Amino acid sequence: MSDSLLRLEAPSAGLRLALCSAAGVARSASARHGLAAGSAAALAQGLTAALLLADHQRTRVDVQLECNGPLRGLLVDADESGAVRGLVRAKDLEGGPRSEEPTRFDGRPLLASPHDERAGALSLMCAPADGLSAHRAAFPFAGADLGAALTLFLRSDREEGGEMALEVLSSAREPLLAVAGALISPLQAEDAEKARVLGKPLRQGGLAAALRSGGEAEQIADALARAFDLGPLRTVIASEPRFACRCSRERVVRALRSLGATPLREMAEKDRGARLTCDFCNAAYSFSASELIALGQP
Repeated sequence: MSDSLLRLEAPSAGLRLALCSAAGVARSASARHGLAAGSAAALAQGLTAALLLADHQRTRVDVQLECNGPLRGLLVDADESGAVRGLVRAKDLEGGPRSEEPTRFDGRPLLASPHDERAGALSLMCAPADGLSAHRAAFPFAGADLGAALTLFLRSDREEGGEMALEVLSSAREPLLAVAGALISPLQAEDAEKARVLGKPLRQGGLAAALRSGGEAEQIADALARAFDLGPLRTVIASEPRFACRCSRERVVRALRSLGATPLREMAEKDRGARLTCDFCNAAYSFSASELIALGQP
């Protein structure tokens, strides 16, 4: 089973469908961070959501969630090429099924407090590559459905809106048995209601049922087309999602130089060097005492 991100059109239904299958990417991220089953499934949903948003917006997208549940939050970003990375605040949350049968991941115990008295926060940044100003949006996060929360962003961001659903199927043996996300939007803004009426059934089991029919993106798309009577699908573009980090030694050097000469000299004298680790990919960058002092020189 390979990861895939498909952008399709259903002309007879007047709809556009983006479908992302991302179990491989999710497993790679989980292994890098050493995540327990529940934490891994929550991050899988976040990674899939970022990939769908980046494809929909045609730009790099950063998504940050702060929630009241034990997960505490997550941070993911993706670009239109299919590169994605992410992390969760709490790595050791289980929350996985005990059965060998595939089970839908339920994020409520991880993302929401028992009574959810106070809403969390969800923020997005869309960063165009053509030099235009980044677009930011922030709004409350209540409940535990990340797809539904991002649907509110899609409805407010563009006239034509969009409906997102995210699913992870887990078993006792494999917490990331299958991972998928779907984003339905109208081909024409005046047909926004056609997409909106599909959002709720898609999130409440429609995507999960399609995912059970097969984990490949094409299989899921065909199952959704039959279930929702979308008619023939036409593939517009296909890409392969991949876990990729933007960190580099050059970026770390710039960050260290921004500290100034005095802190760098103190770091060199006290610690005799520095070792910095990327929170996203765990890559480590080491600097000797002499290198730190040199970075502080004009």
